[in-house]
Amino acid sequence: MHAIDKDTVHRLCSGQVIVDLATAVKELLENGLDAGATLVDIKMKDSGLASISVSDNGQGIKEEDRISLCRKHWTSKISSFEDLEGVDTFGFRGEALSSLCAVSKVTVTTATEETAPMGVQLEYNGNGELAETTTVARERGTTVTLTGLFTRWPVRLQDLKKNIRREYLRLVGLVEQYAIISDQARVTMSNQTKSGITVAVRTPPQADRMARLVAVLGAQVRPHMTQMGYRPADSAVADDDGLELLIEGNISKPIPEAGRSGSDKQYFFVNGRPCDFPKAKKLVNESFRSHCPTKYPVFAISISINATTIDVNLTPDKRTILIRHEPQLLAALKEALANVLEPQESMFSVNRVQTQLIAEPAPRDNPDRRNVISVKTSVPGVVMCYVEDSKSKDIGGPVNNKRPSGHDTDFNPPPSAASRQRLVEHMGRVISRPQPTSVSRPADPKPTSKKLPNIVIGTCRNRMQNDEHDWQGIAARLQEKQERRTRMLEESQQGQVLPDEYADIDTAVAKSGISETNPEDASSALSQLIHKTDFARMSVIGQFNRGFIIARLDQDLYIIDQHASDEKYNFEQLQQRAVISSQPLIRPAQLELSVVDEGVAIEHKETLMRNGFHVRVDDTEAPGRKVSLLSQPFIDQTLFNQQDLLELVGKLCINPESMPRCERARKMFASRACRRSTMIGDSLSLTQMKAIVRHLSDLDHPWNCPHGRPTMRHLHRLKD
Repeated sequence: MHAIDKDTVHRLCSGQVIVDLATAVKELLENGLDAGATLVDIKMKDSGLASISVSDNGQGIKEEDRISLCRKHWTSKISSFEDLEGVDTFGFRGEALSSLCAVSKVTVTTATEETAPMGVQLEYNGNGELAETTTVARERGTTVTLTGLFTRWPVRLQDLKKNIRREYLRLVGLVEQYAIISDQARVTMSNQTKSGITVAVRTPPQADRMARLVAVLGAQVRPHMTQMGYRPADSAVADDDGLELLIEGNISKPIPEAGRSGSDKQYFFVNGRPCDFPKAKKLVNESFRSHCPTKYPVFAISISINATTIDVNLTPDKRTILIRHEPQLLAALKEALANVLEPQESMFSVNRVQTQLIAEPAPRDNPDRRNVISVKTSVPGVVMCYVEDSKSKDIGGPVNNKRPSGHDTDFNPPPSAASRQRLVEHMGRVISRPQPTSVSRPADPKPTSKKLPNIVIGTCRNRMQNDEHDWQGIAARLQEKQERRTRMLEESQQGQVLPDEYADIDTAVAKSGISETNPEDASSALSQLIHKTDFARMSVIGQFNRGFIIARLDQDLYIIDQHASDEKYNFEQLQQRAVISSQPLIRPAQLELSVVDEGVAIEHKETLMRNGFHVRVDDTEAPGRKVSLLSQPFIDQTLFNQQDLLELVGKLCINPESMPRCERARKMFASRACRRSTMIGDSLSLTQMKAIVRHLSDLDHPWNCPHGRPTMRHLHRLKD
């Protein structure tokens, strides 16, 4: 055993604090904000490869502190461990500048209010010791300049150069978080390259949260965001410390055009500190997707809580936080989300125009007319809801089965005033949602004895179909079918106890055998049983019922759906290889994107082009306006729009290496793959069956077809 020398210890510890470009800039940005700055300006050269400079107009560095500024664990924020309970600054451990000295050359220029406009330039060596002092002109504040980042770390330097564009965009995303939460400071960030200077982040000074969100994410988010604010009425908890809690911020409205395809624009702040809060993030996404299942929200949620009830000293970047009263906080967050999301269900739009429910009593000259609830809009057409006839004394009785068109006037007498009032209240809670746009039959539907709900909904352009369904009978048959399946499964397993080494397989097979309504469970169970490369080792036994392939792998028999398997192969081939046709625009449409989204769009121009979106980049334009759309894709006479483009960009932000497709294109590819695939009822030769099975081994996800139908099931384990 021997002691590690101080220089090696310093470099080892510093390498855990400054791990990439983003953490290097983050530490300097936090120092500027901690100094009380109202302006923090970040200037990059060649995306940080040449130099990084962070300037602020804070209080500056006093003369007596300059010699110890970059020493390890020297700080002005705390004096003892107990001070952590009340710390309200971003930094407090005295590691940032010391670690930066170990991974780069650090130069500090500073002046205090007393010495300005005269300042000093300080140069520090790799151990954080002051090496040289020079007098310079400087207004009050501090500028820290880093050059040669990771020069002494060849592996990290090589990785940084290789992925510099991705690292720079990740840095922009991190700076955006501080720009959103910094109420009293203006944050700017620019990058100087051979082609000129590009401003990546610029927030207005001392602006409200919504203005900073618009400055960071783009003007397109303004009409789609709603404000949230919540303080629990009773924050008392079981222990001695009371929970003082305030939740506020902004979140997307639960409508498809407001959300994103990915969860990349989601920010949590606890006591003004950007942090990672996975449980809260999951809660927000689940709450939002319960109202808008196809999208993820954009949100910036700030949580204020007692400083004594949280611990931020878990990781060097301080983004992981422990909260003593986490269950109470999550419960309050859930209630806050319900308060802001659920009222949105009482509004809907026709062609994006807000509507209002208005009760219209029956006209005096036509007492036989039904009472009408009209939804007034500013576009042609009126959505009308009709109550039941006069034979029923209250809402809930039989309904006249004639479904009128949007302008029919042959209605039955209105219900009582009490029923009318209850209907209006019921409408406000239940009916104010976007209605299905299915097209009705040309002729009037046949009479039926079906009991409808309290109201019938129709529109002048899109009327609902009056399909006949015996819901109780359907439910009974489904329940009987499920019980029969479970009983058959139990009977088939009696007397067939597998050896211990196959106990987990038995459990997985049992799970997958009864999960036809849950493709995710089936996929999980099958992936535990075999690996997708095992399809190449399967031997085909034959075809069953001209719809399924029986295959054997070692001692296990599998039944493979020939249509679902071939469909999934064709679908993935289309996803990877198809080039979508484009419709050129008469005039290029300039896009307004956030800086990160714009950078992703520029970096993945070829991917967007393969999806039919041809874009042009103009470096002379301001950040967020450099990308113009030249053409839009169309498939089967369906023209895609900018919302689909933003969906693609969001997916590329999350997984840059993928070949994504927007959801509408995915559905069309699934339909094409279905039509060109082997069908149930087709007789297959042994060669054809082998080809279908072999193709499964080449797929990214062979367990389900594009529509969620499982491709295979485990049949039986043969005896040795």
